[in-house]
Amino acid sequence: MPSKNEQLAYLSLADVATALAKKELSPVEVTQASLDRISALDGKLHAYYTVFSEQALAAAKAAEAEIRSGSYRGPMHGVPIAIKDIYECGPTTGGSKVRKDYVAKQDCTSVKKLKQAGGIVLGKLATYEFALGLPTLASHFPPARNPWDTDIDPGGSSSGSGAAVAAGLCYGAMGSDTGGSIRWPAFCCGIVGMKATYGRVSRAGVFPLSWNLDHTGPMTRTVKDCALMLQACAGHDPLDPASAKEPVPDFGAKLGRDIKGMRLGIPRKLFVENCGKEILDSFQAAAAQLTELGAEVVDVDSVSFEEMWAVIWPIICSDAAAYHLEDMKKRPGDYHPDMRFSLAAGTLVSATGYLQAQRARDAIRRRMLKQLEDVDLFLMPTTGFMPGKIRAETPKGSFLTSSEFTIYTPLCNLTGFPTLALPCGFSAAGLPIGFQLAGKPFDEATVFQAGYAYEQSMPWHQRHPAM
Repeated sequence: MPSKNEQLAYLSLADVATALAKKELSPVEVTQASLDRISALDGKLHAYYTVFSEQALAAAKAAEAEIRSGSYRGPMHGVPIAIKDIYECGPTTGGSKVRKDYVAKQDCTSVKKLKQAGGIVLGKLATYEFALGLPTLASHFPPARNPWDTDIDPGGSSSGSGAAVAAGLCYGAMGSDTGGSIRWPAFCCGIVGMKATYGRVSRAGVFPLSWNLDHTGPMTRTVKDCALMLQACAGHDPLDPASAKEPVPDFGAKLGRDIKGMRLGIPRKLFVENCGKEILDSFQAAAAQLTELGAEVVDVDSVSFEEMWAVIWPIICSDAAAYHLEDMKKRPGDYHPDMRFSLAAGTLVSATGYLQAQRARDAIRRRMLKQLEDVDLFLMPTTGFMPGKIRAETPKGSFLTSSEFTIYTPLCNLTGFPTLALPCGFSAAGLPIGFQLAGKPFDEATVFQAGYAYEQSMPWHQRHPAM
């Protein structure tokens, strides 16, 4: 029988919000319970770099007073959340020795929005170094651990976000996604993650990896929670040059609607030859369940895995090398070897190679936009491999160049389409498995609709790691 603390920890964000609004729970109660759980469990998970205990409790007391006085701000009001440590908000390290002492002068835009909505920020979460370099036991900061098996990588780069949400150490977290860094840890940790449309959520004040491909967004335990958190942080920001001047709709407006007649396109060429059997079987079962719910599932043409990777790799590495060039010249030894290798590779990409990658990217996006005239959403696995054990030291070269790193998430960074990752089963070893749904630009509501319909028809979101 779960303890009262564990029952509280694994309530959904939506359920906590409802209880807070009805004054059945208090912000101080849930914040203190979250801090107690972090204190008890994070010593073995290493999900948090920094915990804002005093600030969080002070914010919780203020939220409690506001709610009691009738000044309720909405579903995030009084809810404990946490932030990936590439978002400027207090100490912001990027998971690197290079920024180990950096303290932000002010909160970045998306954190400001979440605080304005009443969110209680518990602390800063572990990340792969600058959202790219693969962490090892030799890294400057200890790598986050997967709560389903602490020997296993929780995925990245939003590793602490995935681990903290899955383990009940916060009710939602912010991650970032340049090639899959929200959706891969969502897969590995058995949670939900939304890479909203490119430009939907501000990146101002978030350490960049690739200006062309970076997205920011929420990670939660349920689809509804993800929609609620996105509602609080989305919107145009003049401080982000790529921010879209699109109105913010009600992202949860279609939750609970059926999906009868919805057409889902599977880009099978992307993954059919490189997807592990357990993952492929779970994906096929998810597709069958969506069909059972009334959707029509069809195959659509796509780029191959090799073609996708050939396009995204030069863009990520070149953009990252441009951002880190001065530090790489002055203090290369402060970067982890895997990160240093990727940055060095980025300096070798020619201008013509970079521009050809951008041209190919545009062609992929235009073709998929055309396909979205015939299908409502794309349906695909998140990755083709199960996460392995956390390494003692860096592998030779970079994981970015490894043929074993079969992850399908970059396709939707190239296109910028809104993409939701959610669980669809477990491996024989007891590790989560997930899939992803992608939709039309700025139509997150339909993506959430289909994800919610699947989630509510299956038990996966009700399972939690034994901590």
